[in-house]
Amino acid sequence: MNEVTENPVEGWVTMKEMGRIINRDTSTIRYWADTGKIASFNVGTSHIRIVNVEQVKEYSEKHSYRLPPEKRGRLKKK
Repeated sequence: MNEVTENPVEGWVTMKEMGRIINRDTSTIRYWADTGKIASFNVGTSHIRIVNVEQVKEYSEKHSYRLPPEKRGRLKKK
């Protein structure tokens, strides 16, 4: 009865974990999933959604614009 079974979600992580992996806010990952840019699946009844690590990394690299570090978080003074 102690059979080892293959992980059915290998390569998939929660949106929170994915945010940490690619250094993005969870709301960004959720937006991409809600707008169909990446695939996501609900797990169980606890409203946890998982996303594919490779797909999100690829999308993030190709389609996301990030300000250069010197311009992040700074507002122009009038």
